[in-house]
Parts: sequence; structure tokens; C-alpha cells
Amino acid sequence: MFERNTIILVVAGLVTVGAVISTLEWMANWRKFSDKGLFSWRVLKERPVLVRSSLGTLGDLFLRYPNFLFILSLRLCALLALLPALVSGRYVLLILGIVFATTLLLNLRGSYGMDGSDQMATHTFGALFIGYLSGAPLALDIALWYVALQSCLSYATSGLVKAFSPHWHRGDAVFGIFNTRTYGHQGVAEFLYNRQGMTRFLTWGVVAGEVVFPLALVVGYPYCLVFLVLGVVFHGVNAFVMGLNSFFWSFVATYPAILYCSEMFWRHVVE
Repeated sequence: MFERNTIILVVAGLVTVGAVISTLEWMANWRKFSDKGLFSWRVLKERPVLVRSSLGTLGDLFLRYPNFLFILSLRLCALLALLPALVSGRYVLLILGIVFATTLLLNLRGSYGMDGSDQMATHTFGALFIGYLSGAPLALDIALWYVALQSCLSYATSGLVKAFSPHWHRGDAVFGIFNTRTYGHQGVAEFLYNRQGMTRFLTWGVVAGEVVFPLALVVGYPYCLVFLVLGVVFHGVNAFVMGLNSFFWSFVATYPAILYCSEMFWRHVVE
């Protein structure tokens, strides 16, 4: 039902939007990457994993200031060229390779500040690159399955961790998050204050939703849309209230892959 190339185009388009936003945020803070800045490479390269391996030498070449600004510019140009390349079918492997390589370099440069959205974007770009590197239709299907499975694993892991956490057992974790300075929202926190029933419902709703999300892969189309629509709403609220805009693009970008794989699973395995 769903055409593979269209699905890949949508996946790549959504994850690219988030990656462009992230890259522009890095570029807006360019002064912090200088030798006297907060994220000086002279300091970051002293991490044991870099000192004991050749990664430190690689980092000296690409990640020191001002070379790192060139990497950011190269990544931005490659991201902007990715969708036109996928549509035309020209230079796709080259551009995907640049995007994936510069994404890995960003992970190396800012490992202390990377989060789940950065990791998901890395997995998505990497899967697409390897899929196109092979060039076989089966490899592209495997790439989409990898993205879909990685997304479902992330949700299930997050939900299970919350399910065994005493902070979430109390049923007030959602209020606690919204009541923080970093990820909170004063209006939402005030609304949930003394509304213990609603707070408990939202808290356990998040846990349950994440744990059962992998069912989206096996229920088939159109039933998987229920999970995906709820996921869009979940990430949309988090982006608006908590400022987690990068999570929206990185995880929602995996939804077309989940839709494609769920329909494929039902068509070839169940039926």
C-alpha cells in the first residue's frame, strides 16, 4: 500500500527539519566553541575515551576551533541538499554520507550535551546511508525496519525505566517535571497543583503509552495510526510546554517507517 521511496522521503524530510534546527542552534553559539569558550575542544578532548584512542587525533583535525565551524556549515549545506537529492536520485549517497559523518562528529564534539533525539537522528541517518550504500531494495526495507524497531525500543525502554522508578510510582512525576525551572511551565504546573487525580492519570498514562507503543508494529494498518497519532500529540505537547522541539522531529520522523513496517508485517506475516 505504501510506496517505499515515498516513505523514505518523508522520514528523511522530518528528521532533516530537526537536524537543520539543531545545526542552526550550534552555529548560533559559535563563540562557545572557541579555545576560550565554554565548550573548548582543548578541554573536551581530555576525555579518557579520546586520549586513549585515535579519536582524539581525528577530533583535532575536524573539531578544534575554527575548523568545527566549517563542519557545521558543511552539515547545513548537506542537509538542505538532501531532499532535492532524494527526489532527483542524484548524489544521494554522497550527501547522506556527509550528513551521517558530520552527525557522528557532532556527537563526538558534544557527547555531554546530546540526548535521545540526537541519538535517534544518528540512527536514522545511519540506517538510510547504509541502505543506499547497498542500493538494493531489500536493504532499504531493512533500513526502514531498523528505524522502526529502534524507535519502538526507545519508547519501551523509557516506559519500563519509568515503571520501575519510585519517582514515577508516586504518580506525581508529571507535576514534578512541569514544576522545574529547566523543563517546566508555570501555567501547567499551577493547573495541576492539587489535582492529584489528573496528575496520576497523566503520569501513568505516559508510562503505559511508552510501554505498549511497540504494538504499533504488529497491529497493522490502520490500527497503528492510533499509536502514531498519540505519539504526535505527546511530542507536540512536550515541544510546546517543555521546549523539547528536537524530540518532536527526531521521533516523529520514525513514524512513517513504523507505518510502512506495520503494514508490511500484517500483509506478509499475518495474512
